[in-house]
Amino acid sequence: MKLIITKCSMWIALCAFLFSFSTIGGESYTIHLNEKLIAEYFVTSKATVPSLSLDRSAVNDQLSIYYNECGKIGKERRLTIKDEKDNVLKEWRFSNTNGEHTPMTCKGNDILNLKQKGSNKLKLVYSSRAVLKGRLLAIIVLTDELKARN
Repeated sequence: MKLIITKCSMWIALCAFLFSFSTIGGESYTIHLNEKLIAEYFVTSKATVPSLSLDRSAVNDQLSIYYNECGKIGKERRLTIKDEKDNVLKEWRFSNTNGEHTPMTCKGNDILNLKQKGSNKLKLVYSSRAVLKGRLLAIIVLTDELKARN
């Protein structure tokens, strides 16, 4: 009986150790341009942030972000565009929802109008009640080319 208890204890300890490295239930998000998936991302400490390009033809486009906080929709959700020095250029606030996971959307024109002299990179940041400091979702590169791509 003592041997069975010891073996069970060892299995439990091993399983607990192995599950401590898993990413089950973590944060994730998708970015869509005109309902086309352009980035799917699982937040980890070692992951690099995706970048996407927008050009002047994206004036009528719509960027949609679905953010998943461990299987839940965040409360007091916000998307913020920042410059390379982390200055806030624009912020969108989204209503709380208890049902269907609705996207957070922004118009391409609103983002393109934020282009500053000497810089063509902007930061897209998500924040909510649970993610107070904000999470960098993507680097948006504003280009003069004629096609939006990631």
